[in-house]
Amino acid sequence: MGIRDKFADQFARQKTMTGPEKKANDIIGKIMMQKAAVPLVAMLLVIIIGIIVKIPWWAVLLINILVAVGTYFYLKKEGKKYQNFVPYVGNLISLEKKDKNHYIALIKQGKKPVKLEIKHGGEDLVKIKKNAMVQITYNPDAKIAILVTKNNMK
Repeated sequence: MGIRDKFADQFARQKTMTGPEKKANDIIGKIMMQKAAVPLVAMLLVIIIGIIVKIPWWAVLLINILVAVGTYFYLKKEGKKYQNFVPYVGNLISLEKKDKNHYIALIKQGKKPVKLEIKHGGEDLVKIKKNAMVQITYNPDAKIAILVTKNNMK
């Protein structure tokens, strides 16, 4: 499968995504862009320092290539970590706001309540009434919660 076919498949998949899938894709994309910013700044600094200190162009290029390859493998490893979502279905008992975008949700799943610490995606749960039935997919590594379905709204 060539790169053209992969791009066409990815583009077609993006057009058929559901709302929760798009939300998860946006959140993970933002997180990955934040992680990619540091190596990009490092590459720019290598170029600037190379010009100031008069390092040969091939050495600057070699350092930038090494940073780019390291960044690729780092982002690939981090991307796999953000793909592990666990589904939770139950009643939303409470939602506590700790910081600007940091929430703690209690969901009663069966007889046992589950405490979810949410850093990304918790703003969707603010509109939900207490004891409403919700379905949430949660990533414990990145603390991402995506609201899939809900029954009662305020």
